[in-house]
Amino acid sequence: MVGVARFSTVAARFARAKGYRIPHDVQLRKPILPTIDNLKIREDHPLWEFFHEKQFVRSVDDLDIQGRSWTVQDLRKKSFEDLHALWYVCLKEMNKIQREAVLYEDISSSKIQQCMELETALKNSMLSIRQVLSEREAGLRNAREEFKVVGEEYLKEFKEEYLNEENVETDEWFDKLERLQYAIFGINSTYESVIINEEFLEGIKYVSSLYFDKFSSQIEEKAVTELKDIVEVYKVFENGSTLDGFKIAIENIVEYRESGLVIPRSKEIMVIQNLVDEKINEANQIPEPESAEISA
Repeated sequence: MVGVARFSTVAARFARAKGYRIPHDVQLRKPILPTIDNLKIREDHPLWEFFHEKQFVRSVDDLDIQGRSWTVQDLRKKSFEDLHALWYVCLKEMNKIQREAVLYEDISSSKIQQCMELETALKNSMLSIRQVLSEREAGLRNAREEFKVVGEEYLKEFKEEYLNEENVETDEWFDKLERLQYAIFGINSTYESVIINEEFLEGIKYVSSLYFDKFSSQIEEKAVTELKDIVEVYKVFENGSTLDGFKIAIENIVEYRESGLVIPRSKEIMVIQNLVDEKINEANQIPEPESAEISA
């Protein structure tokens, strides 16, 4: 015979106060105790980032307490991208260790010592990363200060070398130009995190002058003898690294001049910002898949 569970007196009184009537023969199921086994978490839940291989706690064997911290000497050989990635690897591991350390501390486990040792190693690695980045920032700042003194002469020599080179449509020269515009003017090929300022404008004007002086003499019909405003400069900068690309840039400039627009210097940064934004948006657009044809 199935037993009948009764509500407590307090629960019954509360129910009556709310206007509910509870039949005396209501059968109650056994309460479900909250345990880990009752929790269902999807495999891609972001909180798994705080767990090592989705384990509640790691065993001592899983703790990497034999390794050492990254030293400044090790990290000086790494690229900025590598240092950035390593910082977040250490940060994620720090989160895992600190979560497990709290659990071990609550039960006074001896494993707390291993957690503290690993946490110290991670902190030392992160301090070394910050030191290397600080060194590079100081080096870049000093180089820019020095460039203010010798930079004009360097750019003049670079231009002479570029114009005297018989063939500049090579990977070597493309790499040289990319390094120069990034190191001196802060312009990268993808415009990632780029800041449109006077330095950026100076950079595209310099590179455009290289292309214009190099390829304009190789075009029979001199439709454009000089660049009149920043839009024309930008068109040459974007397309003019090869002779064929330069010809396309000139065609675009001729079409642009039909509008009669000439951008004043006070509007240059705003106009280039809009052109760069358009370029980035075009690069980020994902083409829609073509609809499949259903044959009869």
